[in-house]
Amino acid sequence: MINAAKKLLSFVTLFACLSAACYGTPIWKLYASYPTPGPNPRGYWSSHPEAGYIVLDGANPYVFRYWWRQSSVLSSFPAPGGAGAWGVLYLNPTFYITNNQTSWIYTATNEGSVISSFRCPFDNPADLDFKGSFPPGLMVAIPGRNLIALLDRTTGSLVGTYAGPGSRPIGCYGYAHLYIADAGTYTVYEDGIPMITGIQAPVGFSGTWYGTPPYDVHLYVVDDATDRYYYYTRASEVVVCPASLGRVKALFK
Repeated sequence: MINAAKKLLSFVTLFACLSAACYGTPIWKLYASYPTPGPNPRGYWSSHPEAGYIVLDGANPYVFRYWWRQSSVLSSFPAPGGAGAWGVLYLNPTFYITNNQTSWIYTATNEGSVISSFRCPFDNPADLDFKGSFPPGLMVAIPGRNLIALLDRTTGSLVGTYAGPGSRPIGCYGYAHLYIADAGTYTVYEDGIPMITGIQAPVGFSGTWYGTPPYDVHLYVVDDATDRYYYYTRASEVVVCPASLGRVKALFK
């Protein structure tokens, strides 16, 4: 009886440990793709699954509010800082725009008038987004350092950093989870796990957050190689368990 009890306790303990290793894996599927409003796209921020703000690079870069399905420009203004403009984020009523060449981050009005500016603590920032969970702030991708910098959105001071899961992070987004688009591995990661692969030259990245589970339901990737915007949706959760769990259960039958 004692040996049987010990055997049962061992099984229960092992089963609990292995069951904890089961996890839900999100499946992201491509919903649609549309051409960017011009060549050399850079940073992106989504205001709606089919509309958002995108930076077009060049000698005189502009920020466009673009309606993807209708292929129509709703508004535009010259990017503060000029050549090298990259990341864009809109927190009503203020824009945040990074410059990859000068490493400055500008805040601007809806018309593009500069409100203030501060230098990024790291050189050559790429795309950026807002982190709503504690501690909140600006998340800025730093490709050359393989990290994401978290900045105070008022002063630009460094709050913390996150290590990149790949080799060259180019864009980031995070509410319930942390997403990083990496130009070195052509991959989008969720909490360090590869989720979307095969993007030739990711340069802009954003997402849409909702107040109920699963929270993060849309992701958007801008590809400089194809001059297209790719819109992904969270399709489902697939439960994955170690194959050894079934074998262990069989041993105790």
